[in-house]
Amino acid sequence: MSKTKAFAAGVLFGSVAAGIAALLTAPSSGRELRKKVAQKGIELKGQLDGFKDDTLLLKEQAIQTVHDSKEVFIELKDDMQKALSSWKAETAQNKENIQKEIDALQRSIEELQKSLPDRN
Repeated sequence: MSKTKAFAAGVLFGSVAAGIAALLTAPSSGRELRKKVAQKGIELKGQLDGFKDDTLLLKEQAIQTVHDSKEVFIELKDDMQKALSSWKAETAQNKENIQKEIDALQRSIEELQKSLPDRN
């Protein structure tokens, strides 16, 4: 049993036990006691119906939240993929330019080395 269900069951049974204890310990005649028990039963049924409605609403909200979260994560994934592709495209040109500059520097160094007299 989940923690939520266990808690709800505990609240429900605690309420019933408290109501019964209060009715049985209060001084009243049999007719009054039956009337109070019937009234408490109606109140309890109303509380249970409200609890059931709240639980169903919570379940629907949880399902909707999961659905919305899925959509958000799908959109986030798509946005991240687009951003990564865009970044790769933007950096590809820079990478190519940097490689050209490195090659030019290397050629310059080689030319300088050829132009220097040998020290041997």
